[in-house]
Amino acid sequence: MVNIIDNSPETETPKIDLRICGSESTRATFKEVESVKTPEATETWRPIGHSFLIDKVKNRLEATGFKVENEAHNLARNGQRYFGLYQVTHKDRQSNERGTILGLRNAHDKCFPAGLCAGDAPFVCDNLIFHNEVVLARRHTKNILNDLDGVISRTLGKLFGMWNTQDNRIEAYKDFDLTNSHANDLVIRAFQAKAIGKTQIADVIGQWEASDHPEFWDRNMNSFYNAFSEVYKGNVNALPKRSEALHSVLDAEVGFAPQELAVA
Repeated sequence: MVNIIDNSPETETPKIDLRICGSESTRATFKEVESVKTPEATETWRPIGHSFLIDKVKNRLEATGFKVENEAHNLARNGQRYFGLYQVTHKDRQSNERGTILGLRNAHDKCFPAGLCAGDAPFVCDNLIFHNEVVLARRHTKNILNDLDGVISRTLGKLFGMWNTQDNRIEAYKDFDLTNSHANDLVIRAFQAKAIGKTQIADVIGQWEASDHPEFWDRNMNSFYNAFSEVYKGNVNALPKRSEALHSVLDAEVGFAPQELAVA
């Protein structure tokens, strides 16, 4: 299934289907996110509103030339936990076969810090994968309001380097041919690195042997990579760590070494 909203390619960026953001029962509108009440702060803990964090990120995106093309929101634990996906573009980013996705999260139950990470998804499908090169994680301590703008700006500044890294990674993957026996070995190594669970091993092999998308029928590392991202659908919260583990295995196999990202 190709989950692209019908747009004119000459005037609009194809929009990636972001319904992979949580289950149907936990998807939310922005108004519902805005209606969530922020708990009272304590001397050492200062929670921030979900919509407050969203506005901060969107303002920095706009100020640095980014445009939000599409977004989806997810609320869990009676609104205590928020996770959102945002498809963004930038005037300095040339047309590409993959769209850029930001993942934003926040919690009112002290479960995890406010977080921002970046990833990409091919326009031919909604196979999202995150990149550990661009990560924000700020705990809800008393100085969070003083630090937040700067932390967001530094994180978004890394997107330009991430684009270059990911473009080079995909080219390296496309240039690396793969046999079935080699793919089988890599699946086990990816499982050992915790890139997938044991129940997903057969699913990855199935996608490698007969991908749902003809674009990934080439027998190379890029098609293998997309077999994983197809299986990753539906578990967005676990995706950043699994993406990092997968890159560590596949990058080493093809001899790709990501460069340290400079902050714009």
